[in-house]
Formats: sequence, structure tokens, C-alpha cells
Amino acid sequence: MKTILITVPLLFIFSVSCLAQGPECSYNATPCEAYANADAVFVAKVTRIRPETISIWQRQKDYDQVANVTIEQTYKGSKRNSLVLHQLGRKNAPKFILGSRYLFYANFDRATKKWEVRHCGRTLMAAYAQDDLSYLDGLHNSAGKTRIAGMVTRYDTDKENPQGTTERLAGIRIKLIGADKQFEVTTNAKGIYELYGAPAGQYQIQPVIPSGLMLFGVIHYGPLDPSQFRSLRIELKESACSGAGILLTTDPTIGKPKIGLLTDY
Repeated sequence: MKTILITVPLLFIFSVSCLAQGPECSYNATPCEAYANADAVFVAKVTRIRPETISIWQRQKDYDQVANVTIEQTYKGSKRNSLVLHQLGRKNAPKFILGSRYLFYANFDRATKKWEVRHCGRTLMAAYAQDDLSYLDGLHNSAGKTRIAGMVTRYDTDKENPQGTTERLAGIRIKLIGADKQFEVTTNAKGIYELYGAPAGQYQIQPVIPSGLMLFGVIHYGPLDPSQFRSLRIELKESACSGAGILLTTDPTIGKPKIGLLTDY
């Protein structure tokens, strides 16, 4: 075990797995958990908001929003063609952008009889929800099975773009090594790797990293623990989801200290 120093814009780390949650969230739910905890799951377009959001990251605690959405595809719950979401600032609820499409995990407040998207969920702009959509689209065949999954992304910075650029990587081989069994999967065109039906237990994720790239970091489901930012170990429970997003880079200088000490296993 050795200690390293990692530098990366925090916005990027959280945007990978917590785009609509806000940086104060400390738990990254799996798609399985988010689906189970929602009263309705659907893809919809925001057709009206009051007041209009200035920025996707705008989340003042005293800022309420009412969002009308037109539902395009339903995975669970409401069969309506549209819903009104009441996003209360005092609940730190996420806010939405007019005209944008999202994958919504929504809940119905039975006391107020209103729909809302709750704080620290997995509601994402549809363009960033490929992991979730892959899970949801396959539910008719995979319900009740375990799932190990994640996205492999290339992340690089340069002088012209210090915040970095990202690219989902297709065709990356991923070995999943358990105590008794070993599996191998390959990322699809959207950079997603998936394995269904593996036995519960501890697994080591072992990406076959192409020449010229190196491991930068790992985004786990569950509690957001900076000490696990390079750990490739996961735990898979019975009938549950697990996995991790894998970040690769070509930049050997990306480890210059800005965040702090992280542990490399």
C-alpha cells in the first residue's frame, strides 16, 4: 500500500456520479437503490419552470422551484403524460433547466399531495444517465439478479482547458475477480460495462488499460470516501448492485497535490 496525492477539479468528480445532487451529498446510490426508493421513474423534458434556473448548480436553501415536465418514457409508477414537480429550497431539492431532458427519480409526498425530486438522488440529465438507462432498459430480463457495472471514462487536462475534457471509452476489457469465480466484460459504445448474476461477495475490478493511458481514479457507489478514490475493490450483496466508475488519463502530472492524501491499493 502506498500514499499518493491527487489533483482534479472537484466539480468533475461529482458530475460523474452526482450531477443533480450537489457537492454536499455524501452518498452515491446505485441505480438499483434509486429505482427501489422512487415512487416513479421516467424520462421527461422540462417544459415550464417557475422561477427559471440560472445555473444547474443553483441550490440556495431558500430557493423554491415548480417544474412542469412532459413524460417521454416511464419505467415505474405514474402513467401520466405530465407531472408538476415541487422543488423546495428548504429541502435542498435539485433544480432544473428549461428545455432539458432528465431521467427523473421522483417521489410523491402524501402529506402535501405533491411530487418532488428529493435531495441526493440519482436524477440526472438524460445525456449523463447512460449507466442508469442501461439498467432500466434491461430490467425485464434482470429483475432480482445482482449487477456489477460502471462507466470507463478518459479524463485529461491541458493549458487551454484546465477543467479537463472527458470521453467515454468503448471496447475496454474489465476483469472481475471474486474469491471463487472470475468474469470478463467489455465496455459498450457508451463506455458502460455490466455483469448480471454474479454471486455475492468481494470482487477486484481489473481494467485492461490500453497503452498510453493510466488509472486516474475510481468513483464508487455508496458512501463517498476520498480514501477509496483509487481502490478497485467492491462488495456485491445478494440481489443488489455494485460496481465503480473508472477514470483513465494520459496526463502523468495529474497527481500533483491539490486535494490531499489518498490511498492507493
